[in-house]
Amino acid sequence: MTKLHRVVVTGIGVVSPVGNWPGEFFNNVAAGHSGIRLLPALDGQSSPVQIAAWIDSPMSDVGKGAPHDRVTKLALAAGGYALAEAGLLNNPELLVGTGVHLGSGSSCSATVDQAFYHLYRENRNRLAPMTLPRSINNAPASELAIRFGLTGVNNTYSIACASSATAIGEALRAIRHGYTERILAGGSEALLTYGILHAWHALRALAPPDLQVEASCRPFSADRNGLVLGEGAAFMVLERLTSAQARGAPILAEMIGYGTSCDATHMTHPSSTEQVRAIQNALADAEIDASAIDYVNAHGTGTVVGDSVEAESLRTVFHDTPPVSSSKAVHGHMMGAGGAIELATSILAMQESIIPPTAHCRVNDPSLGIDVVTGCMRRQTIRTALSNSFAFGGSNAVLIARK
Repeated sequence: MTKLHRVVVTGIGVVSPVGNWPGEFFNNVAAGHSGIRLLPALDGQSSPVQIAAWIDSPMSDVGKGAPHDRVTKLALAAGGYALAEAGLLNNPELLVGTGVHLGSGSSCSATVDQAFYHLYRENRNRLAPMTLPRSINNAPASELAIRFGLTGVNNTYSIACASSATAIGEALRAIRHGYTERILAGGSEALLTYGILHAWHALRALAPPDLQVEASCRPFSADRNGLVLGEGAAFMVLERLTSAQARGAPILAEMIGYGTSCDATHMTHPSSTEQVRAIQNALADAEIDASAIDYVNAHGTGTVVGDSVEAESLRTVFHDTPPVSSSKAVHGHMMGAGGAIELATSILAMQESIIPPTAHCRVNDPSLGIDVVTGCMRRQTIRTALSNSFAFGGSNAVLIARK
């Protein structure tokens, strides 16, 4: 029988609309400071989408000025932060054999958008020679490997909103079962482009601007009326506990559970039955009972149906639901990167013994029947946290971390 290895997180990197390193990011999430703002014109063109959570502060020297798609630049910045925190950048010999698992929903949409604009709007008959290499789905993961010398397994997952949660979960499995020792896992998303915004607007799932623009995304609030798109990236270094201990690495959390399922019913309407199955699969994988969960970082997008179905799922799994919150209220829905940034939120919440609030949840919805943390942060010891990611197409991915 193959020996199973315990898997820990030794580094976290974040680039987001509310902070570009873990401390700043979590302080703003815990305080309910929103990164949702009015969108400027894109390449001089007005967009039907007026608001989003977008990044305008410096990301990192990594990737600046390089001819990469924005999603790749975000990945390089957040991935570099995670490797630095894990103490790996000063140990290049440890980077050899380290893998990359990256999740992204739309991947290099800016490059594709620009190419179509040149072809169909400007009637150009030639594109930049590197258009194809910059726009393929695995470009961000490949550039991470090239930039930092990560010669291990290099996988890209594109499963809509479950992309980065799946990337992390599969990294957990690979290390646990002895296939590799260390993986940089997470996600990146930069979908605030002219074409993608038009596509989202046509879906009619986006929230209109609130009178207070920063409060436009209101997960679990009775007056919720849609999601708000966000951009950003989050990565974490996952490695064997024994390896981390041997090199004296910081141990931020232990990854203990990963569960998946597929609704197999509808592209956009979620299924509580399969969400429940994914949560139960994660609990079984972690070998814990539902009562061991101290905090749930919900998928919580702010849509009427989505939040109601998730609340139903949580009521089914938990006899008394643990505290629940959604950080999407402040950093928006990062789609493929959402699972990674929300797992980072959960791990930071465990470290600080703080449950961040669901910002802007201002009208109680008694029909949900779950303990939604609203108003301000709640100070509470968190030993075990669960993070949900439920995607278009019906893919569900659930992660469990332990302090």
